[in-house]
Amino acid sequence: QELELMQIASDISAEAHTRAMQAVKPGMMEYALEAELNYIFGKNGCVPSYNSIVGGGENACILHYVENDQELKDGDLVLIDAACEYQLYASDITRTFPVNGKFSPEQKALYEVILKAQLAAIDAVRVGNSYKEPHNAAVRIMVQGLLDLGIMQGDIEQIIASESYRQFYMHGTGHWLGMDVHDVGSYKQGGGWRAYEAGMVVTVEPGLYIAPDDETVDAKWRGIGIRIEDDAIVTDSGCELITRGVPVAPDEIEALMRA
Repeated sequence: QELELMQIASDISAEAHTRAMQAVKPGMMEYALEAELNYIFGKNGCVPSYNSIVGGGENACILHYVENDQELKDGDLVLIDAACEYQLYASDITRTFPVNGKFSPEQKALYEVILKAQLAAIDAVRVGNSYKEPHNAAVRIMVQGLLDLGIMQGDIEQIIASESYRQFYMHGTGHWLGMDVHDVGSYKQGGGWRAYEAGMVVTVEPGLYIAPDDETVDAKWRGIGIRIEDDAIVTDSGCELITRGVPVAPDEIEALMRA
């Protein structure tokens, strides 16, 4: 019954993100886009699970940006981390998409690295695996992607061991989700990372954030912040995503925004 309520919350949140993708346009204010989300939440008898993040352009590089008071500009991405709770059960979704409906080559290249990392992390959310394994899977793919794009240089093993990738990825890949968006529950047991069990719900949310003033990186990458977040129920055969009612592939996002 609890998982059914979380699925309803996730469906409503996905509808809100879909509406935002279809409503956004250059010159719109971040708070106006937030209002589109709140309309769907309220129409369905829900309230936000947490303070919504609507970060355009370099604001997406601020992890808990909640001012939502800047203009959305042509050529920028907008990162929306927003979701609702239904009958006290929470959902949590992040999508990042182009304000003008079309990813630039750099935006798309970085986005596809993060999506590949998310898919690897999702595959690692399974009974018996430790809580940390999805994070480790995502980090490896994102570091390789940063190397391939020339954003980082060096040896992948050294970068992972030293955690120098935290220049661009400074948070974890997921958290428990339930009656709170960061739900109760230990992440470690007996000195080690806790193992997944059927019925647990966890977010999967890799991202990359290239600060606008980071002169160690080619200027074409600066100020791009991207995160992709979905909610996963751990099952006996892997995990089930409950938030894919809103597109995640870049071509599907662009198609929805043109519709």
